[in-house]
Amino acid sequence: MSTRRRIIDPSVSSAKEELTVSGDNLHYLRNVLRVKEGNDVEVLDGKGGVYMGVIKSVGKKELAIMLLRRETPDIEPSVNIHLLQPLLKGEKMDLVIQKTTELGIRGIIPVVTEHSVPRGTRKIDHWRKVAMEAVRQCGRTAVPEVEDVMGLEEAIGLLPEEAQKYVFHEKGGKNLGDAVVKKESKKSSIFLLTGPEGGLSEREVNMSVSSGFEPVNLGRRILRAETATIVAVTLLQFVLGELG
Repeated sequence: MSTRRRIIDPSVSSAKEELTVSGDNLHYLRNVLRVKEGNDVEVLDGKGGVYMGVIKSVGKKELAIMLLRRETPDIEPSVNIHLLQPLLKGEKMDLVIQKTTELGIRGIIPVVTEHSVPRGTRKIDHWRKVAMEAVRQCGRTAVPEVEDVMGLEEAIGLLPEEAQKYVFHEKGGKNLGDAVVKKESKKSSIFLLTGPEGGLSEREVNMSVSSGFEPVNLGRRILRAETATIVAVTLLQFVLGELG
């Protein structure tokens, strides 16, 4: 089975007949995939568009791709799911961003909560690269937006009133699957707020509920913070008909 050659370059557009590639994309195509002149390649604009092209030339400092046509594959989820993700320790944030990107998440807002440690505020560029790499590998065409780190209250204040919003709390609320099924599940946006290690505080849960979040749970077992987020997105996509 041949490797699918894909890169992400937001500068690509229908106005261009040729794309010059350098930096990380050049390294990936030339040194990792070892492309040659005449090889097919897909260039993603990160917003859903895919440009089919052919390698025109390969140099030490740059590579040229001749663009043939633009396609818009119907692969992205019909509902935009966004995460309000409390900062997690170590590489757990990487894992959450990678796996939820593969599952079709549309946006991630890293938030500081009472029980989270704000040690990852300088890793935004790294997390964005994690999301881009996951898109390139999994076959999606749109890259999730990873926002700058902000406080939970600030993040909640930026959310649209009409969106469905759910906060995960092990001691209260109904099962996520039941909550979503009984509503108009095809609304354009759904926001999920999960807890950090140690969970959300009672004040944070009450604040989110007063701001329109419905409290939900993932069943009787207590899951690790990173597991809970991945399971929540998986379950939601299944309920919405995007999986299975």
